[in-house]
Amino acid sequence: MVLRALALAALVMAPVQAQAADYLIKLRGITVGTLSVKARAGGSGFDYETRFRTTGVAGAVRNVRFVMRSLGAMAGHLPVPRAYGEQMNTGARESAASIKFSADDGRWDPNTALVFAFSDRPRAAGCTIKRTLYDGERTNDLSLAEVRRSGAALSCAGSMTRVAGYTAEQMAKRPHHNLSVDYVLAGDTYRFTGARVQTDYGSVTITPR
Repeated sequence: MVLRALALAALVMAPVQAQAADYLIKLRGITVGTLSVKARAGGSGFDYETRFRTTGVAGAVRNVRFVMRSLGAMAGHLPVPRAYGEQMNTGARESAASIKFSADDGRWDPNTALVFAFSDRPRAAGCTIKRTLYDGERTNDLSLAEVRRSGAALSCAGSMTRVAGYTAEQMAKRPHHNLSVDYVLAGDTYRFTGARVQTDYGSVTITPR
C-alpha cells in the first residue's frame, strides 16, 4: 500500500529524464548484494526507487531485501523530498513505513540521499553536502566535503552521525560512520564511480555494475 500510493502520486509529475543502474555491494571485499536504482528527475520533480537483495553466500545465509521510494521537487540539481516509503524484509521480519515532508522541512530521507550520491551532477556543483536524514524512526546528520579534485577525479569524504532513534548501546558503540564518494568528470558532468562506508559489520564498498 505504501509504494502503491507513491506510484499514484508519481503519475501527476511532468515528464522527466529516466535513468536506471545496478550496483554491487561488497562487505570486506566479498559481494553480499546488489542495488537496483531507477531515477527520474527534472521538470517538476523527481521519483527515486531503490531495490536491494542479498546474493551469493550472504543470500544463502539470509534472504534480505528492501524497496525504498522517494518523491519530491527539484531545486536546481538538488532534490527536495515530499514523500518516502519503504518495505523491508530482513529474513526474520517484514516491515513498512511511509512519511511525508512539508515544503520547508529541509530534511532528506535515506533513499533521496543515496540516489543523489549516485546521480550525475554539474561540474560546478561538486559533491559537498550537509543534510539531516529521517526515515520515520531514526535521525542522522550527513556531512560530505570535497577532499580532492585532481584532473578528472573528484572525491568527497565525511560521516553519518547518529542523532535520534537509536538505543543507548548503539549510540555508544558507533555514534558515526565514516564514508567517502568518488566521481569522474565526463564533459561538464561528474559521474559516480564508487563509495566506501564504514558500518557496524565492517567496510562496505558500492560500485557501478
